[in-house]
Amino acid sequence: MTANNGPSLDDWLARLNALDPTRIELGLDRVQPVAAALGVLNPAARVITVAGTNGKGSTVALAESILRAQGLSVGCYTSPHILRFNERVRVNGLEAADAAIVAGLEAVEAARADTPLTYFEFITLAALWLFRQQPLDVWLLEIGLGGRLDVVNVVDPDVSVITSIGLDHMDWLGPDRDAIAREKAGILRPGRPVVCGEPDPPSALDVRLTAHDGPVLRLDQGGARWSDTSPWTLWVGDREWAGLPQPGLAGVSTRRNAAAAVAALCFAGCVPSLAALRSGLANARIQGRMQTIAASPETLVDTAHNAQAAGHLAQSLAALPAADGPLQCVLGMLADKDPAAVVQAFMEHWPARQPVVWRFAATAGPRGQEATVLKERAGVKGGCYPSVGAALDAARDAAGPIGRVVCFGSFLTVESALRHVHE
Repeated sequence: MTANNGPSLDDWLARLNALDPTRIELGLDRVQPVAAALGVLNPAARVITVAGTNGKGSTVALAESILRAQGLSVGCYTSPHILRFNERVRVNGLEAADAAIVAGLEAVEAARADTPLTYFEFITLAALWLFRQQPLDVWLLEIGLGGRLDVVNVVDPDVSVITSIGLDHMDWLGPDRDAIAREKAGILRPGRPVVCGEPDPPSALDVRLTAHDGPVLRLDQGGARWSDTSPWTLWVGDREWAGLPQPGLAGVSTRRNAAAAVAALCFAGCVPSLAALRSGLANARIQGRMQTIAASPETLVDTAHNAQAAGHLAQSLAALPAADGPLQCVLGMLADKDPAAVVQAFMEHWPARQPVVWRFAATAGPRGQEATVLKERAGVKGGCYPSVGAALDAARDAAGPIGRVVCFGSFLTVESALRHVHE
């Protein structure tokens, strides 16, 4: 219980989890009146909303760090969390305190009356209410699923960002990239700017962007470019920033995501100085994306759980200095994902001359699956283990002190690996 004898954050989360956190009800009709009652529909702050199959979290993290380096106050809402629920809601780089989140949840409870809300709607509205109480310059909002009907989209963005279009959540968003693109393009607003970071937009997105009546910046059509050098240079429109450091986030897509973030900030009237951009890039951090969690052997984790992300992960790993022996891959995926597509995409982007050893880990929970089932669905040879921790131990033993291990497949897999290694 809290100091005032009301429900604690743990109490609230237990109650919300009882609603079934896996339940999804897309649509804004129910949440719009609740959001209006909370006073979150017309914030004084500038709002940047980020959608995309992959790269959302990294783009938000980069934008957040750059804004803070400019001395601006920023609220940041992302999902899902990895270790602590509070990771989802940050103000000026700090996770929201339990009491602040509880106050938001209580405000939503009072405002909703008898309107039913899902887990994600409840916590999103609480985060927006919390931001509304602060004198913030910018809200950075990450879409949870799709875009058009996601509760985050209840707030009109001043700038919309679409990072990428890949195949994921097809049960909800549609069977192909065109259908998924239409959903994600639902975050666009008439007359307002949009940044597109997808290098190969499906035709539906291309049509939508061409018809948009506001400013459109496509990274791959001259809107922005960046050098492959180190230090590197970024150009957005007619602006140039040179002598940039390697970002604090690893991976082959980091400079692309940085370009999208900077373009969005420029549209929002937050053009970074060279000093602020250098500092923001260098200090940007995010959990679970090409994150090194142990040495001897080098052990990395990544939340990649779809084919597009797996391909990027393989490219990022291949760009690292060579390690000794085969790459040891630990894969743990939820039952509603496509492990065959993930493995295939990974191997297509991994150098053929470098061997890979696969180890399959069971995942728990209502969407989990046994390792033997995962292995069969993945369609490749490998060992099966009852947990991520057991698979990780076996992989690290096999790798030896100068080998390399990567553990990926879901946010829950990354959480299990982090807890196993550090706790």
